[in-house]
Amino acid sequence: MSLSQITRKFVLICFFVLLWYIISSFYFEQEELLSDKNEETLTGVHLTSNTNKTIITDDDNNKNQLEELNKKYCGKPICKFLFVYLIGEQETKANLHFRSFSQLAEKLNRIMVLPNVGSSRIGTCNEFPFDFYYNITLLQKEFPNVLFKSENDFIFWLKERDQIKKMMNNNNNKNIPPLSILHSSIKRSRNTEKTFYDDAETNFDVYNCISKFKPLMNLEDPTNSRVKYTKMIIRTTDMRSEIARVKLSELLTKVLTIDEEILLVNGKVVDPLFPQTMPVIPYSDYILNEAQKIKDKLSSSYMGIHWRLESSTPKLLPECVQGLIKTLNKIKEEEGIKNIYLATDYPLLSSRSQSSTFKKITNYHHDAIRTLNETFKINTWVSLGGLEQLRENKKYNKELNGSGIQGILDKLVCVNSNYFISGPKGCSRIASSFTKTIADERSNRIENKDSDLLNVIDRWEIP
Repeated sequence: MSLSQITRKFVLICFFVLLWYIISSFYFEQEELLSDKNEETLTGVHLTSNTNKTIITDDDNNKNQLEELNKKYCGKPICKFLFVYLIGEQETKANLHFRSFSQLAEKLNRIMVLPNVGSSRIGTCNEFPFDFYYNITLLQKEFPNVLFKSENDFIFWLKERDQIKKMMNNNNNKNIPPLSILHSSIKRSRNTEKTFYDDAETNFDVYNCISKFKPLMNLEDPTNSRVKYTKMIIRTTDMRSEIARVKLSELLTKVLTIDEEILLVNGKVVDPLFPQTMPVIPYSDYILNEAQKIKDKLSSSYMGIHWRLESSTPKLLPECVQGLIKTLNKIKEEEGIKNIYLATDYPLLSSRSQSSTFKKITNYHHDAIRTLNETFKINTWVSLGGLEQLRENKKYNKELNGSGIQGILDKLVCVNSNYFISGPKGCSRIASSFTKTIADERSNRIENKDSDLLNVIDRWEIP
C-alpha cells in the first residue's frame, strides 16, 4: 500500500472519530438538561416565584385599602379618635367642657368626634347634629390643630372599615383585628382624697345610646371590638385653680396617650380640665341671624332680663315682681329705654316650663308673670317670632318646648341688650353659669369699647 493511500485512510478515521465525539457530546448535554432533577428545580423556582407574587399583591391591596380609607378620612395611615359621647350639664357648661375635651384631643393628636346636640345638651343620645347649635367652621379656627368629624362621618369610617375587614376575612387573610377601644369615665368627685386613674369594671357606666353604632361598633362582641375599661376620678380641688389644672392636664394627657383607635369617654367634669379656658364655641349662623332679627324688632334699645324662676322661693315672688317693676321703671326714666325682653324658664309655648328640671310651677309663679305682663309690654322669643321656621316643623316640638336652642337665642339677645338685669337671692338663681356667661361677654365688649352697652349686670332688689 502506497504512502498516499495510508495517509488518506488515516484522515478518514480521524474525521469519523471527531464526528462521533461531537454527536455524543451534544446528546449528553441535552439529556442532562432534560433530566428530572433539573426539571424539578426549574419548576420549583417558577412556582415559588408565582406564589410569592400572589401573596404580596393581595396583602398590599388589602393593606392599601385600609390605609387609603384612613388617609382619606384622617389624613394618616392610622385613625385615632376621641369620642366624648356624654358631656354633663346643660348647654352653657357643656359648651365649656367640650372646649376642654377639644384641648385634650389636641394634646393626644386625635380626631375629635362631634356628638349630637339637643335639649340644651351635648351627647350622642340627642337628636340633632352638632352644627344645629354650633358653627363648625369657626370652631375649627379656634382649634386649628384638631380635626373635627361628625357622628355621621364616624359611622362612615366604621362602615368602610367593616367592609374592608369582611372582604379580607372572606379571602382567609385575617389581617385586620377588631376595633381597639379604651372606654373611660372621667368624673369630678368631692368625696375622693386624691385624683386617681385605674381599671374599671366592664359595666362601669352603662350608656345605652352607644348601641346605635351597632353592629359596626359592638362593645360586647370581642370579634368586633377589643375593649379596655378605665376610670379617672378627679378631686375637686385639683380643678379649681390654674396651677392645679396644669398638673391635672399633664396627668390626663399622660395616662390617655394610648395606641387604641377609639378613645370613648363619658365626661362629667364640671370645671375646666386645662389651665387655659378657650372662648365660647361659636353658635350657628341661623341662631345668630335670629338674634339679630329680634334685636331689630326691639328697635334702637332694650332692657334684657334673665329670670330663672325655678330657683326662686315661691312665697317671695309677690315681693320679687314688685322689686323688678320698680327697677324697670327707674331704668326707663334714667336711660330712656322702653322696650323689655324677658329670658325665662317660665312656660311660653305650652303648660310645661322651658327647663326639664323645673316641674313644680305654683300659683305664685303664675301670678308674678301675670303682674309683670299687666304692668309692661314684655317681649319674649315667642312673641317676637323667633325660630319661626323651626316652630313650623313638628320635628322640633320637643326641642322648642324645653330647654334647647331657644336658650342659646335668649343668651345672645341678652348679651346684645343695652341694659341687663337679673334677680337677687330668693327671687332667682345667683350662681347661674347662664347669667355669668352673658355678663362676661358684656364685660369684654365694654372693655373693648365696641358697643353701646350701659352696664354689665345689675340685680334688682326686694322692697
